[in-house]
Amino acid sequence: MKKLILFLFIFASFFGVANAASTKVVNVDGVSINFPLVSSLTEAQDELIGLLNQMQPSGSEVVIAYITPEDFDRFENYEEPTFAQFVQITNNLGGGDLSPSQFQKRVTYDKKEYKDIEKTLSKVNALLAKQATYLSSLADVELKNVVDAIIPFPAFIDAKNTFAATILAAKKQTINGKTKKIGRIVTTCVLYINKRILNVGFYLSVSETTDISLHEKKVKDWVHAFYKANNSSIDTKAKDKFDPQDMQRS
Repeated sequence: MKKLILFLFIFASFFGVANAASTKVVNVDGVSINFPLVSSLTEAQDELIGLLNQMQPSGSEVVIAYITPEDFDRFENYEEPTFAQFVQITNNLGGGDLSPSQFQKRVTYDKKEYKDIEKTLSKVNALLAKQATYLSSLADVELKNVVDAIIPFPAFIDAKNTFAATILAAKKQTINGKTKKIGRIVTTCVLYINKRILNVGFYLSVSETTDISLHEKKVKDWVHAFYKANNSSIDTKAKDKFDPQDMQRS
């Protein structure tokens, strides 16, 4: 149990058996939505999703998550997943049908957060400090996380029903006095589909071979597949049908 609590802390600092089906239908607050697989990842176990939901803010729920096959096996063997690559999709419960204007209001808020990055950094560290105190008591270890810097990148999708942007986070993590520096790429997508607003987080640990443009292309490909699986498309101002060229940076 302590190991599970510990790896949840590691994941929360940032925000086996392969799947045979290419998509999965999930009931999202009363509406069925199709979710395609994420390239190189596999669907996370229900038990893991249940644990992740314990870390969600009140009213928010993880509807599906994807991890590496190696982390899938680690979790099966009660070992600590690395979350080197990780995707989670959340939804706000009890919201009912949401209008396009409510989606745009959410996107406006996210854009403000990206611009006001210094206040965002303070909020992140305040949240991490609270989580560290709680999880330290449960896991019986001394845990501490501090995000040193958050570097925002320009939004690479900004359409009527989709918004996506990336940040690079640099942090220090201390476990029982041992400190290590970690770089993390976090891409957040906000999707409006079937009168629901979904929050999709793509997480990637930084290495010498990390390329943010390739990471964002992977996100674009998944978003394209998501809308195609739901018989929809990116709602651009110029075209009714999705065209990958519409998602290129200006």
